[in-house]
Amino acid sequence: MSVYSAWIAIALDSASSAEHTSGVTLLAERLLQEFAMFLKVFLEGIAILTVAIALILTLRKIFRLWRRDRVLQETIRLELGVVLALALEFLLAADIVGTAISPSWDAVAKLAAITGIRTFLNFFLQREVRELRETAYPLDGKTQ
Repeated sequence: MSVYSAWIAIALDSASSAEHTSGVTLLAERLLQEFAMFLKVFLEGIAILTVAIALILTLRKIFRLWRRDRVLQETIRLELGVVLALALEFLLAADIVGTAISPSWDAVAKLAAITGIRTFLNFFLQREVRELRETAYPLDGKTQ
């Protein structure tokens, strides 16, 4: 018996013994929880895949351009920083989805702590990316 057919059986039992809407509501709630859990895992997977691909591409660039030019090194750091910021956003979205399906005070407190830490990291990462971008691509278009 699959999970979904078990849910349908629970929903039908609940509908026959209690109110009809309570069984349907229970089924909808469980389906929503399953979807949210799938979405959370999917978003975490995207974040991990994003970091893994960025790491491979960055290492490839580093080995190809080893010690050629400081501006190229800063550009590589800039590209990696942007990808890491994107991965942090995906992880934050996954945490929000995970908390939406289990909104206990403990889960909300953990989400607040994780959000604060990731926002703090993202703020400083974005600031460094902006500084690197200004160094690598000054306003007059000439590289330093």
